[in-house]
Amino acid sequence: MRLEILTEKSATSTKKGDIVLIHGACMGAWCWMDNFLPWFAAAGYDTHAVSLQNHGNSEKKGSLRMKSIKAYVEDLRQVVDKLQEPVHLIGHSMGGLIIQHYLAAPSPKVKKAVLLCSAFPHPDISLLPRLMRDFPWSFVKANLRMSWTPVFQNPSNARKLMLSQQFPEVRIKPLLEKMQDESFLVFLQIMGLTPPDTRKVKTPLFIIGGEKDYLISESGTREMAAAYGTEPWIVKNAPHNLMMEEGWERIAERISDFLRH
Repeated sequence: MRLEILTEKSATSTKKGDIVLIHGACMGAWCWMDNFLPWFAAAGYDTHAVSLQNHGNSEKKGSLRMKSIKAYVEDLRQVVDKLQEPVHLIGHSMGGLIIQHYLAAPSPKVKKAVLLCSAFPHPDISLLPRLMRDFPWSFVKANLRMSWTPVFQNPSNARKLMLSQQFPEVRIKPLLEKMQDESFLVFLQIMGLTPPDTRKVKTPLFIIGGEKDYLISESGTREMAAAYGTEPWIVKNAPHNLMMEEGWERIAERISDFLRH
C-alpha cells in the first residue's frame, strides 16, 4: 500500500528516535503539519505524519465506506516496520484506537505511545444521543447516506464538535476543505463493534483528554486510563482537536517529557 508520509528529520545533532503521528477520522497527515510535526523534529525526533489508506494523498484502494480498523492497523505496521528503534506512536481520536489495536501485537521497536483524545477500547454509545439532540437533521442524513460529512460540514457544527470558541473563524473553512469522508464501518467499530484487547497492551501509555471535548467524554477517557492502569491528563478547557488549538505547545512539551523518562 502506498501511503503518504510527511517526514521532518531531527533538527538536533543527536537523534532521539522516531515518532509516528496517526490522524483521526476524516483527516490526514496534514493535520499535524503546522504544529506537532515541526515541533517534535526540532526536539530531536525524526517525525512522520501518515495518511492512512484512502486518506489524504495515500493510495485509494477499494471502498472507503467499508474500510476496517484492521486495514488501518496494517498501515501503521507497514510504517513502523521500516523504521529503526526506538519508535514512539502518537494517535489522535480514531488514531488512538488504531494504536490500541496495534499494541496488542507490536514491533519490539515501539517503546511508548500517546493516546490523544482517543476513541475508547470499551463500547460507548453516549455520543449518539448528543448528536441526535444537537444535530438531528444532519444525524439522520449521515445515517441514510452512511457518511458522516453532513454532521461536520458546516462551520457551526465543526466548532461545536471539534474546536474551541477561540479558534479563529477564518481558519475553519480551510480546515473543512481538507477534511473528507470516513469509513462507516470504522465508526461502528469506534462505538464498540470491534474493541481492542486491553490485556495484551504492555507498552507504556500517556493518555490525554480534553475537558471540553464534545466527541470524547472525560468520563470515558478516565475509564480507558483505568483499563490500562494509568492516570489520564485532562487538559482544562481543551476541545477535541487540541493539537490545533492555542496552547498546543504545552501538550507537546508534556508528551516530550513522557517520551524522555
